[in-house]
Amino acid sequence: MKLVPFVKYTSCGNNFVIVDATEQLLLSEAEMSRFAFQATSTCFGVGCDNLLVIQRCTAEALKSIADSREYWPTLPDAHQADYLFRMFEPDGKEALCCGNGLMCVASHLFNQHGVSSASILTEIPLETPKVIQIGAGKDKQGGWVNLGHPRRTPAELAVPEHSLSFNSSIDLYPEITIRFREGDLRSAGNTKQLKVKAHLVFTGEPHLVIFPDTDFSIPELADYIFSRSEQWPARDRRESFGTWLVEHIGQYFNTRYKGLFPAGINVNLARQLSSCIIENRCFERGINRETLACGTGALAVAYIYSQINQLSPETIDILPHRCRWHDNQAQIRICRSDNGWSLASVPVMLFDGVYRLLPVNHRALENFAVSPAPLTALKRLTS
Repeated sequence: MKLVPFVKYTSCGNNFVIVDATEQLLLSEAEMSRFAFQATSTCFGVGCDNLLVIQRCTAEALKSIADSREYWPTLPDAHQADYLFRMFEPDGKEALCCGNGLMCVASHLFNQHGVSSASILTEIPLETPKVIQIGAGKDKQGGWVNLGHPRRTPAELAVPEHSLSFNSSIDLYPEITIRFREGDLRSAGNTKQLKVKAHLVFTGEPHLVIFPDTDFSIPELADYIFSRSEQWPARDRRESFGTWLVEHIGQYFNTRYKGLFPAGINVNLARQLSSCIIENRCFERGINRETLACGTGALAVAYIYSQINQLSPETIDILPHRCRWHDNQAQIRICRSDNGWSLASVPVMLFDGVYRLLPVNHRALENFAVSPAPLTALKRLTS
């Protein structure tokens, strides 16, 4: 039995179990993938969206990753960052990046180690991980992360020849069909298909951004997706249908369009409320469901909004629709500068504890093997 100290943080409804391995190695690479299930499970573990592991960026740590996972053709430079950001999904696979998770890590480093700003290596599973900056304010609560400049989605995550170029960093899918069963959309004329226009950008994760008011062939569906209890007396019916729509559209993209997005895709449905204030709902590929909020998705929405409307605002506020069911003040502020696009929110440490990681038999371990690089997974899908 191994004892694993952890802290649990939340940011805009995203909950994370953080294992601080900055001073000593607490988990092997295989144990990180296996512990992700216990960390995220509400039945057999702690309960959260993702497991985060923070490590010092050292040659030893990078070599340990390279020895266990088929990520990099050459070992990254250990001197380029202070820390490593690791995020694991419930199935043990390592994810690329997470805005809210990084803000929680920034708050933890400040609260626990007095680190007000640092460089951190993200997108670990890609062939070339990215160095970004994180930090926390003097109030010991606020966290921020500069994710750099949005860019074109790597080819191993999206097949480029099926899209049009909107600009140097954005791919445009002018018409994608989402199909429904007969009767699913009876409130919108009983059609069995919805045509969608979507913009794709990479902000540490691949994100499709859709504004249903203008990008749906049935724009009236937007009112269901962004319905509010004070607007509609039949609250449960409209909100339930809107949530079902988000889930159906997100799952349809991730099951029926594997040819376009072989590693899965995050789907954001957004609505402009006023100038530089946008509401967002995000279906995350890693957990295969809608999340309460998404930092990299918030940045993708803000960036697409500014590019479509040819704006250069210094700040854009993203309101996470699902999180605001529980906290009507929740927001993620996006700040634009020459140095990149930053996120800011108010992460909160919920509690700390120690998890007893029990040994398991070999067959159980097979379900939580270390994850291959996205490019390796793509080759397997297409071979």
